Amino acid sequence: MNYRITLISLLNIEDLNKIDNVIKNVTEPLCKVPYIKNIDTLPYHFTLSAWNIEENDFILKRLSNIKFNSFKITVSSIEVMNGRENSYVLYFKIRENRELKKLQERVYNILPVEKYNPNSFEFHITIHVDKDYDKIIKIKKELEQSFIPIELTVSSIGLFEIYPANLVGKHSEQ
Repeated sequence: MNYRITLISLLNIEDLNKIDNVIKNVTEPLCKVPYIKNIDTLPYHFTLSAWNIEENDFILKRLSNIKFNSFKITVSSIEVMNGRENSYVLYFKIRENRELKKLQERVYNILPVEKYNPNSFEFHITIHVDKDYDKIIKIKKELEQSFIPIELTVSSIGLFEIYPANLVGKHSEQ
């Protein structure tokens, strides 16, 4: 079913545990992929860009030139936005960050995709996607009861075929 490749943050175990600690008391099953739980195989992440799978080899070659130093991001709040096909996306909002913006600009400058234009894209980490707005709000309220901002370190990015996820390339800090 792979039809696209996506460039995402690869968070370390410690940071993934921080996210798990925030969501551990949610009573509803969570799914980051709209409506198809059996392919929700990507770890928690934020996306830098995505392309058609047919461009895989070309993109791997172009991305091999991306260099960056590790940096910290802050998950500042829990928000809801409209998703595809009349769905709602519950997500962790990422506070604006110059290093993250610079990394995205590098990716965009060598492989532009307008949806991921650094001048308009808002970084986020998807928690759950659902067509049931009431369920989304219920989960959001559960999360907000004990939420405090968390800091995560970005030291690697990975290129994945999706869905299901298959890592095809990885870049770590220089």
